[in-house]
Amino acid sequence: MWTLFLHLPDRYLIGMGLWLGALLFAPRWLLKLRWRFREQPQRRRAVHAGLSAWFVFGVLTAIELGFALLYDTTDSFDMTNVSHRWFEVHVAPDLKPLAFKDGSGIEYRDDREFPSSVDAVRKHLCFLGDSFTFGHGVPHVSDRFSNQLQNRLDSQPKTASKYIVSNLSKPGSDLLWGEAVLTRLYAEHQRIDTAVYVLCLNDIEMFHDRRMDFNNELAALRNRPSFFLWRDSYFFNWSYYRVSLLSQSNVRNYYDFVRDFYAGPAWTRFEETLLRVDQLVAQHDSNFVVVIFPFLHNLGDQYPFADIHHQIATACDQHSIGCVDLLPRLQAAARDGKRLTVNPFDAHPNELAHRIVADELLRQFGQIDSAKK
Repeated sequence: MWTLFLHLPDRYLIGMGLWLGALLFAPRWLLKLRWRFREQPQRRRAVHAGLSAWFVFGVLTAIELGFALLYDTTDSFDMTNVSHRWFEVHVAPDLKPLAFKDGSGIEYRDDREFPSSVDAVRKHLCFLGDSFTFGHGVPHVSDRFSNQLQNRLDSQPKTASKYIVSNLSKPGSDLLWGEAVLTRLYAEHQRIDTAVYVLCLNDIEMFHDRRMDFNNELAALRNRPSFFLWRDSYFFNWSYYRVSLLSQSNVRNYYDFVRDFYAGPAWTRFEETLLRVDQLVAQHDSNFVVVIFPFLHNLGDQYPFADIHHQIATACDQHSIGCVDLLPRLQAAARDGKRLTVNPFDAHPNELAHRIVADELLRQFGQIDSAKK
């Protein structure tokens, strides 16, 4: 609670302090008025209405304070003040710069530094991906699957001190961003033995023109509302975005049109880029592996993207690209009744899902580690 309190803006603290003072003063004043108007029924009714309003405002204020001081989580699109603060509290301390020689660079989230060099007896596995790989919604970076994989490798006698696992993921990134990062790393002679691209199914968006319709809707929503109660609060801001997202047709039908992207030119461009990245990695005597992460909100027996997983895996097999599909393992966990998402409003993998993924990657580690020379 105190950690969240320390991250509340001064403007919020001042405004809430004044409002709480008014709430504490209001009932005393209203009760005095009720006594003064005891012989005037019409005015007494107005005072009673004021007391009822005071009660409602008190309940709403208690809920607001609960969101401000106790509710610490994220939403899928990171739009709410609650989610923004979560990133300030749990992500910002772990962000580290990776500078390139020309003065540019990127930020990455990790509890260890990206290796500037790798000794001859160790192998470097570098994970790339979007918010699923970044650990969106996972407070402790040590609970993220890439970090857990490092710990599992270090704990086994056969693999201890033989691998370095790094993670250069970025929320909202895609395969083109991963290609650009790998190009820069290789240009600066960074040694990567295996580049692991964690593919979330919506990564194909970048290759389809309709993506702009969806992004424009989200961009319009991201503009902070002008009314202070929707803009500067936590519960009311959260409610504002919940209602606003439901009113957006592209958001409501998001998973339907993501599925459509896998037929036609978007899929062709995406497959060509996969092959191009594989060739880039091979040119630097490295191995390229694709890990397919399913959507977690609907993993039942009628999971609607099973054929898309097969389509991606088949393409990887045709191009001799290593591929690990996480669907069977995560689907089995969902059948067992395990909750795998951060919360009902955030479909990113939670700590349990990351742990299951780490176990599955370790189980299939031979495929990940089989360098294609």
